[in-house]
Amino acid sequence: MELSREILIGVIESISKKLIDSEKLLTELDSPIGDADCGVGIKRGFEEVLSNIGELKNFAPPDILKKVGFTLASTIGGTSGAMLGTGFIETGKNLSEAQNLDMGSIASALDHSLSVIKRRGGDTEVGDKTLVDALQPAVESIKESIGRGDQNIISILGKAANAARDGSEKTVELTARKGRASYLGERSKGHKDPGSAYIVLMFEAALKSIQLCRDNN
Repeated sequence: MELSREILIGVIESISKKLIDSEKLLTELDSPIGDADCGVGIKRGFEEVLSNIGELKNFAPPDILKKVGFTLASTIGGTSGAMLGTGFIETGKNLSEAQNLDMGSIASALDHSLSVIKRRGGDTEVGDKTLVDALQPAVESIKESIGRGDQNIISILGKAANAARDGSEKTVELTARKGRASYLGERSKGHKDPGSAYIVLMFEAALKSIQLCRDNN
């Protein structure tokens, strides 16, 4: 399946609406271990993306991703803005150099983006109680699915969403080693990382968008 402009815009619209609607959830998750501003910042960023969704039809898919990334980086603020902005921008940059926009290229671009996010986060790894705890398992799941020859985008994204969800749930029992929550030490245990939570929401929204696209065609 090639990543067309129409499919990508639909995915971005679905993600934006999902995260805007999740402001309360993300704020509740962030309140015990952060600054309680995660939900507000995420909502602000994706409202800006959604308000400009019509303009995206004028761009090629890689440039759509970069534009979304720059929008998020400039409007969300804080670590979430930097990490999400980096994710979209770097994915778009990598896809700009791809020969085609199939799942193999997308997996490679996501893997590249993950590497940059981890580096920008201070060499963050799984277990540090950050969004990487959900993002890395999801990206690894996509790569494994493609490696096994799976060409079904619904299956690939479904497994990735499940992997992200499992990774996010594991953050509850982790002690934060990166970010604002790390200052709490052992007190950060017992709380889910909000960054990992919005990664799950993003994969779930992307899956739903692709499912609707398939059902309508």
